[in-house]
Amino acid sequence: MKISSPQSPSKGHELSSPSPKDLLAASGKKALQLILDSPTPAHLVQSLAEEDLFWLVQEIGPEDALPILSLASNDQWQYLLDLEVWEKDHLGSASVNRWLALLLKADPHRFLIWGLRDNIEFIELHLSRNIDVRIQEEDESPSDFEEGYFTLDGVFYIRIRHKKYDETITDFLKRLADHDLNRFHQVMLELVTVQPWETEENLYRLRNVRLAEKGFLPFEEAVGIYQHVDAENLLKKGGQVEKAKLEPHLPQPVSVSQSLHIQDQGLFFMSLRRIGDHHTLERLQMEFAGMCNQIISADSLSVREKEDLAAVVRKACGYLDIGLQKLDGTDPDKGARLIQAHALNQIFRVGYGTGLELKWKTEKWFKNSWFVNQTLGLAFWGRQWEGILGGLLRKRPLYYAGLSEGEPYREFKALEEITHCHKAVDQIMAMDRLLSLVLTHGSLAHRIKADQPLNYKNLLLTCWARNQLGLSEAVKPLLVEELKAFFRNLWRPGGKPRRVEKGMRQSFWDWLMGRSGLAAAEIQNQVGVVLDSLFRELENEYGSVSIEDLDPRYVRHVLVIP
Repeated sequence: MKISSPQSPSKGHELSSPSPKDLLAASGKKALQLILDSPTPAHLVQSLAEEDLFWLVQEIGPEDALPILSLASNDQWQYLLDLEVWEKDHLGSASVNRWLALLLKADPHRFLIWGLRDNIEFIELHLSRNIDVRIQEEDESPSDFEEGYFTLDGVFYIRIRHKKYDETITDFLKRLADHDLNRFHQVMLELVTVQPWETEENLYRLRNVRLAEKGFLPFEEAVGIYQHVDAENLLKKGGQVEKAKLEPHLPQPVSVSQSLHIQDQGLFFMSLRRIGDHHTLERLQMEFAGMCNQIISADSLSVREKEDLAAVVRKACGYLDIGLQKLDGTDPDKGARLIQAHALNQIFRVGYGTGLELKWKTEKWFKNSWFVNQTLGLAFWGRQWEGILGGLLRKRPLYYAGLSEGEPYREFKALEEITHCHKAVDQIMAMDRLLSLVLTHGSLAHRIKADQPLNYKNLLLTCWARNQLGLSEAVKPLLVEELKAFFRNLWRPGGKPRRVEKGMRQSFWDWLMGRSGLAAAEIQNQVGVVLDSLFRELENEYGSVSIEDLDPRYVRHVLVIP
């Protein structure tokens, strides 16, 4: 999918030079070759948005991407460090050392100049945590220093504390001393004044400021992407896109890495295709990239693989699709007008808000539900309903897709899925109420002893079977002979597969109405579909089984004591 025009080559550049999209769509090896074969490789690399260079380096592999790192700009270097060397709010010493080594190999002279000018606190913090420095006194000789100390100038003696960092730090210090001995001395003297925690906190603050421009907000701000926005209120407010976003000329290269993963041809995808203005598409692409980065921050994700990024893009597109549907149906032309008039993160919040509304509805019922008061678990509702409730009761609601997609839970990606879950929750709530009216015998969880796991189906059918057999109203399993007697009454006379006798169906409805006090129409409207499905299950499971061959070990729909 293309939602922005390729970078236009400047005067004198080959028209056949690959675009950023070409590089990111290619394999790592192919992308590297395209850059090396370009007549202006430095221009090509530096025309990449910082986010795109990050993904290109990840695809190639940092150690194999040294030719690209040598061509990258200082700002691109800084972005790589900002993403690669931090572990939450702390610098990872191993990552810092790795990237110092990579940039030293890529362009040692430029790295020294850039590092000493723009990242001196970063470098001094790493050195202070990993080396010991002593100054030779007049009455000391080199032999007086402990094993492991070395000197580059006969004045400062240095020992590297961790052998795994020895090569990189030694190389850096030698290059620094050769580059500017006075600066080397200054750095060594300043190490004793470094306040590690204060310095790291300041570096983290500066890093967050830089990344905030890309959408990587601090967690407490990033989670605002999940705040509920009402569709009607958003439409009443009119267009919310700030004037700055409408400027035709963007100040920096536009990231295309996220757009490469927009593959599901949903409403957002089709709406984008209705927009022909390149400047608008570039603005939307930048906006979309920032929103994806905000999601990454809000979810505290470590995104290092393309599939990780693809999952974030799918999530963003899914809730944008839902938001657009909530705002104005399924017309891509209307969708195109909406994404130009409203900030994408606002449309996302409308979409995500529909899931939140469903979650809140479920939680409100759940707290005072009959089955919870009976200390029954979610498994009481069967696999499908258990999965739906389990997804909605999470901190952030998820859609239960079963095992058909490999993983049982994923993000919602269509309004139809939320509607489906709404209907399921309504049915569960209605069934819960029905059971509370039919079963008025107090606590159940610790009084029913049977080999079958207890669920709403076998509980309801067992109670009805006991009524049919003239047994006591106590909620307890049937004996094997009682089970067989129930099935003899259940089936319509005739061939196989057997069907439930119409009179038995009516008897079931009469029993429900008598025990619950509800009218037939009310029961039918709320759980009629569920009850009809229950009888079909009985026919499919046991209609071809001889009554004498019924094995209580395999009877799931009625509680039985073997």
